[in-house]
Amino acid sequence: MGFRLVGGRTRSASQRPDGAVRRVVLASLAAAFAISAGVALLMLQGSSSADLGKMGSANKLERAYLAWQDQHLVNGGDGNVVLGLGWSKAYSPEFTEARGVARLDLFTGLVDIHIEGRGEQGLSNVWVVENVPGEGRSDRPEKGDRAIFVGTLSPEQDGVLQLQAHVGSALAEMVPDAVVVSPAGKGLEEGLLFGSPILFQRLHTLARLGRLDSERSDSSLLTQAHASALVPSFDPLIELGAELFFNETFDGNGRTCGTCHPAEHNFTIDPEFISTLPDNDPLFVAEFVPALANNFEKPALMRKLGLILENTNGFGDLANSFTMRSVPHTLALPTSLAPAPFIDGSTIPPVQRTGWSGDGSPGDGSLRSFAQGAITQHFPLTTARVPNSDFRLATSAELDAMEAFQLFLGRDADVDLSTLSLKNEVAARGLVIFNTGDTQNGTVAAGKCSACHFNAGANVGAGVNANFNTGVEDIADQPGDLIDPANNPPDDGFGNPGDGSFNTPPLVEAADTGPFFHNNAVETIEQAVAFYNSAAFNNSPSGQFLSGIDSGGIGIRLEATQVVAVSAFLRVLNALENIRSADETSTFVKGVSDFQTSFSLLRQAIAEVDDGIEVLDCGGLHPFAQRLLLTAKIKLELAAVSPFAFLRNPLIDSARNDMSAARDDMVN
Repeated sequence: MGFRLVGGRTRSASQRPDGAVRRVVLASLAAAFAISAGVALLMLQGSSSADLGKMGSANKLERAYLAWQDQHLVNGGDGNVVLGLGWSKAYSPEFTEARGVARLDLFTGLVDIHIEGRGEQGLSNVWVVENVPGEGRSDRPEKGDRAIFVGTLSPEQDGVLQLQAHVGSALAEMVPDAVVVSPAGKGLEEGLLFGSPILFQRLHTLARLGRLDSERSDSSLLTQAHASALVPSFDPLIELGAELFFNETFDGNGRTCGTCHPAEHNFTIDPEFISTLPDNDPLFVAEFVPALANNFEKPALMRKLGLILENTNGFGDLANSFTMRSVPHTLALPTSLAPAPFIDGSTIPPVQRTGWSGDGSPGDGSLRSFAQGAITQHFPLTTARVPNSDFRLATSAELDAMEAFQLFLGRDADVDLSTLSLKNEVAARGLVIFNTGDTQNGTVAAGKCSACHFNAGANVGAGVNANFNTGVEDIADQPGDLIDPANNPPDDGFGNPGDGSFNTPPLVEAADTGPFFHNNAVETIEQAVAFYNSAAFNNSPSGQFLSGIDSGGIGIRLEATQVVAVSAFLRVLNALENIRSADETSTFVKGVSDFQTSFSLLRQAIAEVDDGIEVLDCGGLHPFAQRLLLTAKIKLELAAVSPFAFLRNPLIDSARNDMSAARDDMVN
């Protein structure tokens, strides 16, 4: 899926449809290979994951920004900036269950604060902060930042805290990087609740103020891409974000974001991938760094199940307050970030749906806060997690860049299943069951799969992402419980304390990003589909809800053949996305002159093709399409080591034709 150097799981040559096809293609292309390979291999030294940021076609991120901007203007623009307020894993000195929302009118200077569940900390003082960059500084609100003191909160009915104040014209000239709430008598640097704007909000305000080309935004170029507003060039942000994501350790234990989200494995990890890593890989720091030996990871659960320790309720009780979660991929994030408070009852925060529980890392729930929280959680040299000693916090510019890079990965839109016509009869039947149900046989009420995964994405039909309690925590004999029952506590899901619900993931990328669910409870897509037949699901709040809307009182009940059919549909859908992504990347390479960049990008395309072959092969689907994809893969392999465009581009064109033919074998 998406943006990576090499593919997912591999298997031996005897298990792949190589055979005569590979020999014929290799023979036909031997001349081109002989000319190019020797020269190319001499040029490959120094190629690194930083090249991943040079895909260059940031159009989809620009489109997303313009779409957000249009909606933002409809909602009042910078006269109505809404931020979530929550405990920050990175900034708050202690945990609090208090959460709230801040509304800013940057034109009039009106600040409106609403906080619930205030806890025992005596929350009182409110600031709006603009971060000031500089040597040794971070995104954390600190002395020297530009700050406006808004006022003190007043208690209202039901324990709610309120503040509404005008702070004058100063707010109109600010780019508010944070709203900070601290206890009475405490200053800006001792805040407990924090909220930050998303990247697009920051860029929009910078553009309005004519400051997009300033050093603080790391957006060095402007393009007049829209009639009504200046738009940043996202390429520099994406390139910097890729460099940071894969290579920056933030002065910590050696881990990077790519340690748990490796590009070469669909931006996730599983036991098979973990088994290929050397024992000194930073993923295993808890095994060879004494200061991290206790309460930092659970090595047995990591190695055998791919589960990572998370302190979602703060760092106050490391021995007892933790949960074990799988690593979600970071593909197609723009399609699944919008929360659905009117469906699942959640309130702001979160401002975006991130992480398995859907409430960020936590904090205000934004992707921006997620990154800073992940650095604090996973990168430190000791479990004391002291900034500037155990690690350093990211700067505002670094957070901008990493957010841009993550938004850039994978597709930027869901598939329209209403127009999708599949040629394989089993997969076509699975599409019908998934999308409209099986009312003829009475086993599946209409739309039950698509109700939570509209168009096989992460959203409900309203275009927003919701949380559901589907009973995954109630599965009997969970692998984590069998492997290490003493270190695999129940996961309470969304919120603090949790309500047992979890975030809906997209399914387009599912078949090649298993294992499945937040606890890696099952291995294959077929097992994941079959879960919805289980008592654990049908007795869950979500299962009971589906039973209640069905006149027959049926939750979900699929025959074994229907499980296979739905899984086949998801496998074909995954392979189609592999082809789309590989075609997009290889097409872009035709305009790239730098050999190392073209090599890295073509390795991504090869990875996509390889994954497409695998997801089809594991389901026994479309053998002819698999052979076409294998042919395309071989041509792309040869193109990758061709240092000259006149050799490389014809191979790419031929591979694209093969991929198109493979797609035609799958869809009408």
